Order: sequence, then structure tokens, then C-alpha cells
Amino acid sequence: MARDGSSRIVEFFRIDAPGNHRLPLGRGALSPAVAILAVMIFTLAGLVIDGGRQLGARSRAVGYAQEAARVGAASIQLNTSAAKIDTAKAATAIAAFCAQVSSNDKAVTSCGPTKLTDELVDIQVVIDNKTTFLAMIGKQSLKASGTGQAHAEQGVKKADDSPTIPPIAVQTSGGGPGVPVTDTAVPPTVDLPCPSWTIGVPSPVWTLPWPIPASCRPNVTPPTSPPGSSEPPEPPGPSTKPTSPPTS
Repeated sequence: MARDGSSRIVEFFRIDAPGNHRLPLGRGALSPAVAILAVMIFTLAGLVIDGGRQLGARSRAVGYAQEAARVGAASIQLNTSAAKIDTAKAATAIAAFCAQVSSNDKAVTSCGPTKLTDELVDIQVVIDNKTTFLAMIGKQSLKASGTGQAHAEQGVKKADDSPTIPPIAVQTSGGGPGVPVTDTAVPPTVDLPCPSWTIGVPSPVWTLPWPIPASCRPNVTPPTSPPGSSEPPEPPGPSTKPTSPPTS
């Protein structure tokens, strides 16, 4: 009897006892929620971290493609008057550039022209971006592609085709704050009066913000007597002629 009583007590406290399913233990009730929440957290982290890396990879791909397109467009034909791309030299230059890019960046899987003519160069670069968090849900890598385009542009068309700067003047009237500036206004002319100074004397000090006009000349005649002389003229001396008597 004692053995049966102890056996029943042990079975009562055993969780896997046949009659203990009525106990409110709730074994493993939180396990599915925790698993789902963990998957959601890792997915969100993958979107943030791996998504940021994907944007960076796409930016690198676009930069590589644009530089390769410029390299190809720089190979122009020198025996024509128009700006034409030398396709043979451009293909060689693009291949050398893409080889250097692939050597420096191991993630680059494809780099080359999609269109190469004597007027236009199109380049496409593909980067295989390895993922970190998205790899846990089966996404091992993401493809990032970028394109670039360049063409030869005609520069100076004539030997005397030098750039010209239009006249710029400030308008002193206008509504609102500030002073409007136009590129078609005619610069104003300033008439300055010529100063007066003596011949042989240096030009006077000019206080205006413009130089003395080149047409100005000294117009005052210097005095014959030295400056500072104020002596009166000498009276005439006595006459030595005889005085004739008055006639009647």
C-alpha cells in the first residue's frame, strides 16, 4: 500500500502523466510567436542593412559605367572635321578600364558596352552584392546594375570662335529690395569737367574715383614776373629836352 501511494504521488507531479493534461501548464505556447518574431526582426535588419549596401552597390555600378563611357568617348577620330568616336580604339580603352575595375572590385561581374557607335557609347556594369541578414532567409546575393552614356561633343567650331562677355550694368531703379542686374543694359557714360592748372606744373590731385580724362590739358598761362613780386613800376626820369617857348 505504501508503494502504491508513493507511486501515485510521483505520477501526480510528473508533467507527462496521463491525467495531468488537465493542469494549466501551457507547455510551448510562446515558441511559435518567438520564432515568428525572430524571423521578422532578421528580415527587417536585412532590409535596412542589406538594402543600404544594395544602394551603395548600385551607386558604384553607375559610377563605373559613367567613367567607362567617358573613356570610350575620349577616343575620337583625328582625321575628320566632325567629332566622331573611333570605335576600335574606344573598345580597347573600355576593355582596359573594365579589366582594371574588375581587378580592384571583385564584386563586379559584368562590365562592357551595350552600344558603341561613332556617335554614342553606352556602358552597363553589374555588381553581385552579397547579403548578410537576407542570406538567413535564402537570399544569398542581390544584383545591382548601373548604366552610363557619353558622346563626343563638338567644341570650338571656328578659329576665332572665342567666348564673349556681354556688357553688364547695374540699373539704379527698380522695385523691391536690391538692385537688378541685366546683361543687355548699356553701360552709362560719365562726363567729367577738366580741371584747370598751370602749364609746366604737375596735374592736380584728383579726388574722384575715375582717372583724369586724357583730353584734359593745362590751360593757365604762367605769369611773366616771378611769383611774390609786388613792387610798383618805376616813375619816368627827368626829361633832358629843352623847353621851347610858347608861340603867340
